Amino acid sequence: MDPYTGQFFELASDLDVEHIVPLKWAHERGGAEWSRERKRAFAEDPDNLWLVDDGRNQSKGHKGPDEWMPPYGPVREYYLRRFLAVAEKYGLQVRPNETQLILAMLARSRKG
Repeated sequence: MDPYTGQFFELASDLDVEHIVPLKWAHERGGAEWSRERKRAFAEDPDNLWLVDDGRNQSKGHKGPDEWMPPYGPVREYYLRRFLAVAEKYGLQVRPNETQLILAMLARSRKG
């Protein structure tokens, strides 16, 4: 099941491996200073990877939650929590406006 759409897929060719926290997004928020080994660990970290619909992955690109959210509502809170957990795990510098927006989205998702 693609967590971004809630659809089920039978063909692996319809899926992409997706970085929840995109590589470019991380690069722009502290990842540029990482060693090659840390960059590889981030890129291959199972906590930061999902199998998703290849078209949806392409529409997300390198955007963070302030610019793109999964269209499948039930996964949005989980996506936000996982995004923040990965960013924290790697010490990424989430911008204050991004943090405020993400926290507001989490609060709205809890209210239903």
